[in-house]
Amino acid sequence: MTVESTEAAAALAAMRESRERLAAAANCPPERHLAFAAILGGYVASSAAPPIPQMVIEGLLLAGVGLVILWDRRRTGMFINGYRAGRTRMITVGLLAFAIVAWLVGYWMRNEHGLVWAPIVLGLVIAAVAYIGSVAWQRVYLRELRETP
Repeated sequence: MTVESTEAAAALAAMRESRERLAAAANCPPERHLAFAAILGGYVASSAAPPIPQMVIEGLLLAGVGLVILWDRRRTGMFINGYRAGRTRMITVGLLAFAIVAWLVGYWMRNEHGLVWAPIVLGLVIAAVAYIGSVAWQRVYLRELRETP
């Protein structure tokens, strides 16, 4: 082996090791997925409330987003944006589209049919889907991270 190929091999090994450390740090505990699920489900369920309480709930959920970002930064030193490029983006877009449709259906069912409970039920459904989606997002992210040379 030449000096250059030895240096290149060492650089690649260091990069792989660095990516593995990043993957270990990015591995979220279940309560992190639960926090994401509660926030997304809470937004959908919030349309069950009258306008002023709904805005208060949404403000609290927005503060929850900030707390999750702080939690991630304290736990890992970073926050990984869900809209990042790669295969994870499709999971993010799918979750967001599903949540928006559920919010609209819940809003419509509450306002047009008087079914105040509908947004709450849909919020619970979205929370379950968001938890599963968050776990799937993490798996895809970790796989991408480990596949990259």
